[in-house]
Amino acid sequence: MARLKNGIFGPIIGKLANVVGYVRLGQPVLRTISLNVPRKRTPAQQSVNERFKVVMAFISPLTRFINVSFRVEVLGTTQIAQNAAVSYNVKNAIKGTFPGFEMDYTKALVSKGVLPPAYHPTVDFSDGLLNFQWEQDPEIERTRDRDQVMMVAFLPANNRAYYSLSGARRKAGTDVLEVHRIEKEDGNTYKKDFYIETYISFISDDRQSISDSVYVGRIDL
Repeated sequence: MARLKNGIFGPIIGKLANVVGYVRLGQPVLRTISLNVPRKRTPAQQSVNERFKVVMAFISPLTRFINVSFRVEVLGTTQIAQNAAVSYNVKNAIKGTFPGFEMDYTKALVSKGVLPPAYHPTVDFSDGLLNFQWEQDPEIERTRDRDQVMMVAFLPANNRAYYSLSGARRKAGTDVLEVHRIEKEDGNTYKKDFYIETYISFISDDRQSISDSVYVGRIDL
């Protein structure tokens, strides 16, 4: 049953035949739903679904991070941050052919914006700590010195992520991110296929601007 909570000129809330009305991000939305028995998905639909499945395995552990890192990108739209992150990576960070799609971590973005990105970043791993370093870009203004670094470590073997939303200042040139030991079931040693994919970006002091993330590299454990 549908309701007109604000009179005949208000948005439709609820189901009316095969139309569902609701309010999303302050905007009234109407969508149709099928009244027929679902049909078997076509190969093209299955391919799209598999792309989304692969990207969601990457994005889901980063939800809290993405809510910050894509927030500015969706301001003034009806999208939410996670939608924008998924959409970008589905289009740009998938490799292989159906049904064997994989993430291309070198092309993935975990933040999107207009601030200058990290300049010549590097990373190394020691004693459970990822040590990120970057250089001062001679082309950008010193007013960007107070931007804060944001770091991400993603472990594909178990879809686990570690991150920092507000690290050292850009002018510091270095910061660390703790990554817990991930061990085999016997508790003795790292799995041979464990590796970490790493990313870095910057956010402004007022949280109103952010940079595109930069893929820093893979760390084998």
